Amino acid sequence: MPASATLHEAARILAEREISCLVVLGDDGPVGIVSERDLVRYVAGNPEACGNRRVDEVMSHPLHTVTPGDTVAQAIGALSRHHIRRLPVVTPAGELAGILTQTDLLRATERRLAAYAADLERLVSERTAELRDLERRRDDLVDLTVHDIKNSVSVVDSVLRMMDDELTEPAVVMPLLRRATVRISMLVCTLLDVNRLENGSMALRVQEVPWTTLCDPLLSELDLVARNRSITFDRTGERHVIVRCDPTLVERILLNLLDNALTAAPEGTKVDVHAERATGGGFLVRVGNRGRTIPPDALPTLFDKYRQAGETSLLKRYGGWGLGLTFCRLAVERHGGTIRAISPYADGEGAAFEFVIPADPR
Repeated sequence: MPASATLHEAARILAEREISCLVVLGDDGPVGIVSERDLVRYVAGNPEACGNRRVDEVMSHPLHTVTPGDTVAQAIGALSRHHIRRLPVVTPAGELAGILTQTDLLRATERRLAAYAADLERLVSERTAELRDLERRRDDLVDLTVHDIKNSVSVVDSVLRMMDDELTEPAVVMPLLRRATVRISMLVCTLLDVNRLENGSMALRVQEVPWTTLCDPLLSELDLVARNRSITFDRTGERHVIVRCDPTLVERILLNLLDNALTAAPEGTKVDVHAERATGGGFLVRVGNRGRTIPPDALPTLFDKYRQAGETSLLKRYGGWGLGLTFCRLAVERHGGTIRAISPYADGEGAAFEFVIPADPR
């Protein structure tokens, strides 16, 4: 209402509209507020002269306002700072757009809190489900680890019994012993080194080494195992290349990938081992087999810790106990490189794992 209106007019409008206050307008916009409390106080002190008294003589001022673009938090802060219960909302042009009361802000805050509580409950539920899933996968990893160690130990025990009984020549069974011990050693080292790579505590010892120095001994060692299943290694690309890398880590990456490829490759097929200089001076290595393909939905999480597609059969075909591929990813990334899975690989079959070591690992 205008500043020149009387208290009688103000009281009538408050009663008719069933509202608790009126914004008083001057020539240039809102100038104050007249509330029920203001009227009661004035009438109690001046019962005879209240009817024709102007509202601008009774109103609360100076006027504190907010704009339509202010937040609920800003409005609550203004109420608290000025010890008031109502805030007119005024546009930048000086026009009255509405009014905010403590009740309005409490309701808005209540709605915000209810929405926040619902969102928090959803997040907690999702996180709890993720933790339970992670715990289940961790338990699967422990089971698979124990299973693989027991299998390797059983191989060693069987070979030793055969040697004690003189049923076979040591030279014949030595590759089996060596492979069993290598698998146990690789498993234990991987379990330890995954955590070291994740927290960044593993130092990178970069050297310049010939690729043949890294690759040839592994292929010679695994060739004996491959022959038992009529599997051959098909080497392509460049051989006489000097690679800047941590040779210990790259050797273990290659051993993991070759071991996985031999596990997945059907009898009588071949395992491809390709190496070449990559764009930018890096070095690319690809190991592929012609076994079963990897499901498309498994590819994005194949290198994640405990998360190789969530099925034991796939774990056993690609990565054994669930950390081999995780180790490969972390070791490649420790060099600043990348690794990926390709499936299908050849003629709609198989899978390949390809990693790139940059020219200057750091």
